[in-house]
Amino acid sequence: MAEKRQNPRKDRFLQSLPKDEFVCDIAEARGKLSFSLKYFDGSQKAGQDFKDWNDNEKTKLLDKLKEYSKENKQYWLNQRTGSGGLKVLEIYGTFPRNSDFTHPRHIPDTVKWARFRLESKVRLIGFFIDETEAQEKQLSTDIFYVVFLDKNHRFYLTEKE
Repeated sequence: MAEKRQNPRKDRFLQSLPKDEFVCDIAEARGKLSFSLKYFDGSQKAGQDFKDWNDNEKTKLLDKLKEYSKENKQYWLNQRTGSGGLKVLEIYGTFPRNSDFTHPRHIPDTVKWARFRLESKVRLIGFFIDETEAQEKQLSTDIFYVVFLDKNHRFYLTEKE
């Protein structure tokens, strides 16, 4: 049997690593929100593409997604923000009739349209899979599929400016 060679550089590196073991706890992640860009549509005039947002706006968005991912959907449905006490997450259900956006053809009618309020007029628009459909197809209901960036609150028009 060959004798093991000493490698002082490797040994120093291994000793420099934190001693705490990292454990990915899948059970802890279950039920927390995840975000998918699979159905993102940056082509509509009412919305924006990521290239249209400056670095500060993109950084704020990523910071919000990081925070939203720490909790479950129900938590954000109950959280309020802003002077009017608007909910952070609002699930509309069907695509709103009064919108400057159009329903993308690649997204089924059965999804539950929703929005996250990022700040002021800025919204993140997307959908959740319907609970019944998710059960039938064994899909997660904890994934928010991002479809639109809505910097000017034009997805669900509440008043004419």
